[in-house]
Amino acid sequence: MEKLKKNLWIMKAISKQSLSTQKEIISRLLNSKKKYVKGGGKADVDNILKCTLCPNMCRFACPVSVAGKSEMYSPSGRATIAYLYEREWYMDKDSIDLIYACGSCSGCEQWCPFGFSVEDLLIGVREELVDKNRVPTYLMRTRDNLVKNHTLYQDGVKSLETRTSKGETLFFSGCTTLNKTQNIAHATLKILDKAEVEYDTLDEEWCCGAPLSILGFMEDFKKFMKHNKQILNDYKTLICSCPTCAYTFKEVYRQHGYPINIEVLHTSEYYLRLVKEGKIKFKQSNMEIVYHDPCVLARKMNCIQEPRELMNNIPGLTIKEPQNKGNKTWCCGKGGMLGITNPYLSKEITSKRVTELKAESNTIISACPICKLTLQEDQDIEVMDISEILAKHIA
Repeated sequence: MEKLKKNLWIMKAISKQSLSTQKEIISRLLNSKKKYVKGGGKADVDNILKCTLCPNMCRFACPVSVAGKSEMYSPSGRATIAYLYEREWYMDKDSIDLIYACGSCSGCEQWCPFGFSVEDLLIGVREELVDKNRVPTYLMRTRDNLVKNHTLYQDGVKSLETRTSKGETLFFSGCTTLNKTQNIAHATLKILDKAEVEYDTLDEEWCCGAPLSILGFMEDFKKFMKHNKQILNDYKTLICSCPTCAYTFKEVYRQHGYPINIEVLHTSEYYLRLVKEGKIKFKQSNMEIVYHDPCVLARKMNCIQEPRELMNNIPGLTIKEPQNKGNKTWCCGKGGMLGITNPYLSKEITSKRVTELKAESNTIISACPICKLTLQEDQDIEVMDISEILAKHIA
């Protein structure tokens, strides 16, 4: 019993598990002689352990934790489950699902005294689940489709309009823009044409590979990195409408040994350059909007002021701000593949964010195709990408 008293944090973390699972874990705890395991696998066990022992104050900044209303969904709670897995304790389906319950928003990192991102800690565990063939079936289907079709969407579109200018700039739409939010691509092409930019588009885009990386399918991800690196290095500047694509190409490829030696920009960054060069101007507006910061753009790319400065160039446009903004933004609900791994939590997070945004305006502007696709599920609001509002007002 003394051992149980010293490990009450484990009891809290498994409180929502089945009785049989709780019995298995408690039995292993009582019979265990080795308190902590060391690293050696693909998971960062040392830092996972630090996360489990932390006071867990970051849980209030974690959309998954707030939506889940349970300690097991908190960053520390999920790290505890990950640590138990590393100790080879019994893991049922529900426990494994918790390893994927993350929106990849990096909200926890903003408050973590160690600077940890729980997403980064969990990805190593997911890699091990892949190696041990313990990946949930529904995620294997996602992986199989990506490997077969090279896009996130089954039998998806891989190009809208091929442009070959033999220039130095490439516009990369991304899976969601091509398949679900095509107006973003059309708006982008309109702006680039107005600015007389010489640019190319690909006749067949491969996914940047972020879904494979997030879910731990690293060997498959390497094939996508190798393919895309070979094509993208022919250009000087790469423009992406999707922040996740931009961040993946710019940072994640480099982290895995496949650096793309070109300039990688999100569309908002590139548009602002065009404005400062005097290549695009905007006509008068009477719109009132609220701006939603995409998590990856604001936190991982630190692109916070650029979209605001850009929209401030539209005369008459009233820009309002939600309570959670900038690097304190709130996830739209479908980051990190959460819409697939946990649809319930995803909808709860989306509902909270939409309520907050609607309090300021019924017209929401974002700078991410996934955010637009997710937020516009509420029929009472208008959601536009930053490319669309710029194209609407371009002079």
